[in-house]
Amino acid sequence: MTNGDYFFLVFLGTVAVTRILVLMKVTGPTLKGFRIHHYMYGVLFIVLGFVFKNITLYAIGFGWFVDELPIILAEGPAYKNEHWTGPYDYGSKWYFVGVLILVFLIYLLRYMISGII
Repeated sequence: MTNGDYFFLVFLGTVAVTRILVLMKVTGPTLKGFRIHHYMYGVLFIVLGFVFKNITLYAIGFGWFVDELPIILAEGPAYKNEHWTGPYDYGSKWYFVGVLILVFLIYLLRYMISGII
Protein backbone atom coordinates (compact mmCIF):
# COMPACT_ATOMS: atom_id res chain seq x y z
CA MET A 1 0.00 0.00 0.00
CA THR A 2 1.36 3.42 -0.92
CA ASN A 3 1.66 6.29 1.54
CA GLY A 4 -1.09 8.16 -0.31
CA ASP A 5 -3.53 5.27 -0.05
CA TYR A 6 -2.69 4.69 3.63
CA PHE A 7 -3.10 8.41 4.33
CA PHE A 8 -6.52 8.44 2.66
CA LEU A 9 -7.78 5.34 4.50
CA VAL A 10 -6.81 6.77 7.90
CA PHE A 11 -8.24 10.15 6.90
CA LEU A 12 -11.52 8.61 5.73
CA GLY A 13 -11.81 6.47 8.86
CA THR A 14 -11.27 9.54 11.04
CA VAL A 15 -13.98 11.47 9.19
CA ALA A 16 -16.40 8.53 9.46
CA VAL A 17 -15.87 8.00 13.20
CA THR A 18 -16.04 11.75 13.84
CA ARG A 19 -19.31 12.02 11.89
CA ILE A 20 -20.84 9.25 14.01
CA LEU A 21 -19.72 10.85 17.28
CA VAL A 22 -20.87 14.33 16.25
CA LEU A 23 -24.29 13.07 15.18
CA MET A 24 -24.55 11.28 18.54
CA LYS A 25 -24.05 14.74 20.11
CA VAL A 26 -20.70 13.90 21.71
CA THR A 27 -19.18 17.31 22.36
CA GLY A 28 -15.67 18.47 23.04
CA PRO A 29 -14.65 19.68 26.49
CA THR A 30 -15.19 23.23 27.68
CA LEU A 31 -12.24 24.88 29.41
CA LYS A 32 -12.98 28.06 31.34
CA GLY A 33 -15.99 28.74 29.12
CA PHE A 34 -14.20 27.98 25.84
CA ARG A 35 -15.48 25.01 23.80
CA ILE A 36 -12.75 22.90 22.20
CA HIS A 37 -13.79 21.80 18.70
CA HIS A 38 -12.29 18.86 16.81
CA TYR A 39 -10.73 21.06 14.14
CA MET A 40 -8.48 22.42 16.91
CA TYR A 41 -7.25 18.91 17.66
CA GLY A 42 -6.86 18.47 13.92
CA VAL A 43 -4.52 21.44 13.58
CA LEU A 44 -2.46 20.12 16.50
CA PHE A 45 -2.24 16.62 14.98
CA ILE A 46 -1.30 18.01 11.55
CA VAL A 47 1.58 19.93 13.14
CA LEU A 48 2.66 16.93 15.25
CA GLY A 49 2.47 14.62 12.23
CA PHE A 50 4.59 17.02 10.25
CA VAL A 51 7.16 17.53 13.03
CA PHE A 52 7.49 13.80 13.79
CA LYS A 53 7.03 12.74 10.15
CA ASN A 54 4.17 10.48 11.24
CA ILE A 55 1.64 9.96 8.46
CA THR A 56 -0.97 8.49 10.84
CA LEU A 57 -1.07 11.60 13.06
CA TYR A 58 -1.05 13.74 9.92
CA ALA A 59 -4.03 11.88 8.41
CA ILE A 60 -6.04 11.95 11.65
CA GLY A 61 -5.42 15.68 11.94
CA PHE A 62 -6.53 16.24 8.36
CA GLY A 63 -9.67 14.18 9.03
CA TRP A 64 -10.65 16.24 12.07
CA PHE A 65 -9.88 19.53 10.35
CA VAL A 66 -11.63 18.74 7.08
CA ASP A 67 -14.67 17.37 8.90
CA GLU A 68 -15.31 20.75 10.51
CA LEU A 69 -14.17 22.96 7.63
CA PRO A 70 -17.59 23.27 5.89
CA ILE A 71 -19.15 24.67 9.06
CA ILE A 72 -16.25 27.06 9.63
CA LEU A 73 -16.63 28.34 6.07
CA ALA A 74 -20.45 28.52 6.18
CA GLU A 75 -20.82 30.04 9.64
CA GLY A 76 -17.95 32.50 9.55
CA PRO A 77 -18.72 35.35 11.95
CA ALA A 78 -21.99 33.67 13.04
CA TYR A 79 -19.91 31.13 15.00
CA LYS A 80 -20.90 30.86 18.64
CA ASN A 81 -18.42 29.48 21.16
CA GLU A 82 -20.71 26.78 22.52
CA HIS A 83 -22.23 25.27 19.37
CA TRP A 84 -22.39 25.78 15.65
CA THR A 85 -25.70 27.49 14.93
CA GLY A 86 -27.77 28.34 11.90
CA PRO A 87 -28.86 26.43 8.81
CA TYR A 88 -25.49 24.73 8.35
CA ASP A 89 -25.33 22.63 11.51
CA TYR A 90 -23.70 19.20 11.77
CA GLY A 91 -26.81 17.34 10.62
CA SER A 92 -27.72 19.49 7.62
CA LYS A 93 -27.57 18.16 4.07
CA TRP A 94 -25.37 21.11 3.04
CA TYR A 95 -22.82 20.23 5.65
CA PHE A 96 -22.85 16.60 4.57
CA VAL A 97 -22.38 17.59 0.92
CA GLY A 98 -19.54 19.93 1.90
CA VAL A 99 -17.75 17.14 3.75
CA LEU A 100 -18.24 14.76 0.79
CA ILE A 101 -16.79 17.31 -1.63
CA LEU A 102 -13.76 17.86 0.61
CA VAL A 103 -13.24 14.10 1.06
CA PHE A 104 -13.30 13.69 -2.72
CA LEU A 105 -10.76 16.50 -3.14
CA ILE A 106 -8.49 14.93 -0.51
CA TYR A 107 -8.81 11.61 -2.38
CA LEU A 108 -7.67 13.29 -5.60
CA LEU A 109 -4.76 15.01 -3.82
CA ARG A 110 -3.82 12.14 -1.47
CA TYR A 111 -0.41 11.46 -3.03
CA MET A 112 0.58 15.11 -3.00
CA ILE A 113 -0.64 15.66 0.58
CA SER A 114 0.99 12.49 1.92
CA GLY A 115 4.21 13.35 0.08
CA ILE A 116 4.74 16.31 2.39
CA ILE A 117 5.55 13.91 5.24
